[in-house]
Amino acid sequence: MRAYTELGFHDNKTDALIAPSGIFYGLPITITADNPLLSANERARIAANNGPNPFAGPTDTATLLIGRRNIEGGGRDDFLRHSSYRAVLGAKGEVNPTWSYDAYFQTATVIYSDTNTHYFSNTKILRAMDVIPDPVTGQPTCRSVVNGTDPACVPYNIWRIGGVTQAALAYLDTPALQNGETRMHVMGATVQADFGKYGWKMPAARDGLAFAFGVERRKESLTLQTDQTYQLADLAGGGGPTLSVNGKLDVDEWFTEARLPIAQRVPFADLLSVNGSYRRSNYSTGKNTNTYGVGAEWAPVRAYRLRGSYQRAVRHANVNELFQPQGNNLFGLSSDPCASIFDPTGTFVVTPPKASAAQCARTGLAPGLYGGDLNSPAGQYNFVQGGNPDLTPEKADSYTIGLVMNPVRNLTATIDWYSIKIEDAIGSSPAFILVDCLNNNHNCNNVHRDAGGTLWVDNAAGVTALNTNFGSYNTSGIDFAANWSMRMGSMGGFGINALVSWLQKWEFEPVKGAGKFDCSGLYGPMCSNTGGPNPEWKSKVRGTWATPWNVDLALTWRHISEVKYEATSSDQLLNVVGTTFKTNEKLKAVDYLDVAALWNINKTFTLRAGINNLLDQDPPIVGSGTADPSILGNGNTFPGTYDALGRLVFLNLTMKF
Repeated sequence: MRAYTELGFHDNKTDALIAPSGIFYGLPITITADNPLLSANERARIAANNGPNPFAGPTDTATLLIGRRNIEGGGRDDFLRHSSYRAVLGAKGEVNPTWSYDAYFQTATVIYSDTNTHYFSNTKILRAMDVIPDPVTGQPTCRSVVNGTDPACVPYNIWRIGGVTQAALAYLDTPALQNGETRMHVMGATVQADFGKYGWKMPAARDGLAFAFGVERRKESLTLQTDQTYQLADLAGGGGPTLSVNGKLDVDEWFTEARLPIAQRVPFADLLSVNGSYRRSNYSTGKNTNTYGVGAEWAPVRAYRLRGSYQRAVRHANVNELFQPQGNNLFGLSSDPCASIFDPTGTFVVTPPKASAAQCARTGLAPGLYGGDLNSPAGQYNFVQGGNPDLTPEKADSYTIGLVMNPVRNLTATIDWYSIKIEDAIGSSPAFILVDCLNNNHNCNNVHRDAGGTLWVDNAAGVTALNTNFGSYNTSGIDFAANWSMRMGSMGGFGINALVSWLQKWEFEPVKGAGKFDCSGLYGPMCSNTGGPNPEWKSKVRGTWATPWNVDLALTWRHISEVKYEATSSDQLLNVVGTTFKTNEKLKAVDYLDVAALWNINKTFTLRAGINNLLDQDPPIVGSGTADPSILGNGNTFPGTYDALGRLVFLNLTMKF
């Protein structure tokens, strides 16, 4: 018996500076006629757009939609910290030459904290903008100071250049804090057996039946506590409320796997073998799942091997998907399909609505508002998110067929075709719910427009898109890999490694029977559920020179093919949402060059150094609303796909002892 343990700790701190807070259009501001900060010209212009008899007296009011960033106070500061602890204790050994075992216990905790500063408070904005003359001094004073509601209030004077004071910024600045943790405990044991030792083998095989069996219990929990500022959605620019979460998920499993060689080292079968596996999972939600698979390998000669497999896989919803409280969030659209795009002065239509008046009526849009300016300047629209404890586990059927080749000693290559279909996919798609209502008159009860017809001004407006079981994903493609090497005498050795991936299709059917669309080669809010931009081609080629001076040098070329905006597609499920501009029509093909070196100084020390994105290629830039801003898009690009930071220089020293 051999006992073993693993102990791990990590602490990560990230200080992210993002665009300033401020007053946003979703917060209507009420102004009274006696506001002493208004100039006569401003008062007259507000009155002219506020009805037939506005500002007839000092107590008359006007409601404005104001968009103004906190340029004086600077960006919002988001300080994130993750600390994790992990421990594994186990024992493994052999009972005899046939049987072996492995028993283990694992525990892990991740502690999370998020502190936000330099946000404005929506509540304080309303108070700081509601200014009247002080009854005693006549000076501009917050109404809340005069009536005693908030004696600390300081007027926020945006009506003239230089009018914003540091005292006003200090009053409006509101911190917010959330923290929590996730925990996981795993207990398990496996046994393995080589029944060939008992003579359990096929007549034409040299090896016998290999078998494994195991059991496992896993307990997961998640806790998130948010302060009142988060819960009341009081942060200007913070989206909807962030609510506390508390949930757990337990699962008991048993599993088995077997591999049986049928023939080895015989004519037309250097290797012929089959394998199979099965897993049973019982969840604390009452859901039970079965995972299983079969595969086969056939090498008629040693240099060429065919392989194929079928796999039924499952994914149960995680704790957050099950128990996340309902609350507002934002999703991206480059334009409302029922809105027109106007010229900068707002005098004539540049682009008419993508949807018809009849379609837009299904979404609750009044006829007189069709083709109006309903678009959010930020490209962000409201949706209600939330967990669902009744989610069904996802099911995936995967098929693979491949060929492994080793025609000469210094060349190996593989080519594999795959097809994966996921049913009952877990997620939410507010963009599709809007499209489903427009095209099919379905899900229209989940689309809510405000009195002005928008999906973003009023907090009650937007799309309800709770976690649910979608229809399906269906993707297929081909992966190719090759390795070639050669000796160069006294100059060492040279090698080339190539990886190429072709995405044949990535179909998404959000609701069964409501239609499917292919996101291969596309990106956008509808295709964001497939994981962001979906380039049809991706490749990486690396050349390595093992020099005679104990130093390895490498040059890598990475390629990502062009991706077009989904609204350019002819598919009516895709082109009805969003407007194509020059800024979002396509993401150009990108090529990166990386260089690296490795020096084995001695048996103890190894030095690595390199430069990624040597030529400092900028990532493709897109406009607002082209993807879900909270998941895939960030900084007007897609950091999960492209190098957003530019040239990266690294140096690493490793010591082994």
